[in-house]
Amino acid sequence: MNKNYENISIPNNIDDFIDVGVKRAVDLKNIKRKKLIRRKLGITAASLIIILTIGFSNPAMAAKIPILGNVFQAIEKNIYYPSNYSEYSTSVNETSYSNGVGVTLSDILCDGQSLYVTYNIESDKPFKYTSWGDGPLTMNQLITSEKYNKVDFSHKELDNTGFAGLEGKFIDDNTFVGMEKYKLSSLKTSIPDEFIFQVKYASFETHSLEDDEKRDIKSGTWAFKIPVKVNKDIKRVVNLDNMGNDSVTLNSLSITPFDMIFSLTYNKGKWNDYEVSIYDENGEELNLSDSSIDEENKTENIIFKAPSNESKSIRIIINKPILEKGETITDSEGQCETSYEELGKELIFDEIINIK
Repeated sequence: MNKNYENISIPNNIDDFIDVGVKRAVDLKNIKRKKLIRRKLGITAASLIIILTIGFSNPAMAAKIPILGNVFQAIEKNIYYPSNYSEYSTSVNETSYSNGVGVTLSDILCDGQSLYVTYNIESDKPFKYTSWGDGPLTMNQLITSEKYNKVDFSHKELDNTGFAGLEGKFIDDNTFVGMEKYKLSSLKTSIPDEFIFQVKYASFETHSLEDDEKRDIKSGTWAFKIPVKVNKDIKRVVNLDNMGNDSVTLNSLSITPFDMIFSLTYNKGKWNDYEVSIYDENGEELNLSDSSIDEENKTENIIFKAPSNESKSIRIIINKPILEKGETITDSEGQCETSYEELGKELIFDEIINIK
């Protein structure tokens, strides 16, 4: 399971992202994300040869780490989906050491639909390429490669698509603190009140923005086996009563302080025929994180940024773009791409939903 650069989309306007100081990574996995696909983000691919070595636990390493048990507090206001993660998290502080790199699993949090895990990675040798280019230590991403991740109540691999690697920050040239998010909803099974989470990392990596061939790869073996207690009290399920129309049916809506999962079924056409937007009660659009589709391309589970705890309602708008087919271009590798021009939108659904 390699989370480096295989199937990662890079926005065409990366320079604009950096110029305006948007604090999010631009390396995103090529997942089924409606808005990203329609914007025709480019795909890059690369391979990574991983040299594995045997690691061992080193409790003394924890004493060297400046942010211990408080990684959520250090990053929660500056990540792409800021929230009060530290208020609900449990301190773990288990450390594994390999090849001059100590990895501490700092905090863990599970709300019943997602699992959030924070890490403190400290290297004896300084990391290279720790800046976006607009200041020192501004890189907010550490690419990772996992041998496995799993929970004891399912045989399926956990879904951590979306942000490639850990999202966080460098606190100095030798230390990165960041968070990994796993979407438990993808397991399609009930989540027990308590379970065991296991993960084994094989490498951590940064790369040069100017030359993608220049990378700093720190390989080794860092494994953790952690008990998790689910905080189901912070999850709200909104009864939608299968509201909708001939085109769409709204199945379910679940909200935590960190994100919101919206499930709907398309009765006519497929998921990529539609655009789904959700707004809070102040009219601010809630950012879409990612989505998953069933095998028939009919039912979609979309993850949005959660509305504020004070919000009493949200507005769901579903449109169907009216497209005109344009030119088809074949590249040097024989791959075809057809352009489409959006002529307008057909409004399919527009309702205000009470969430309290």
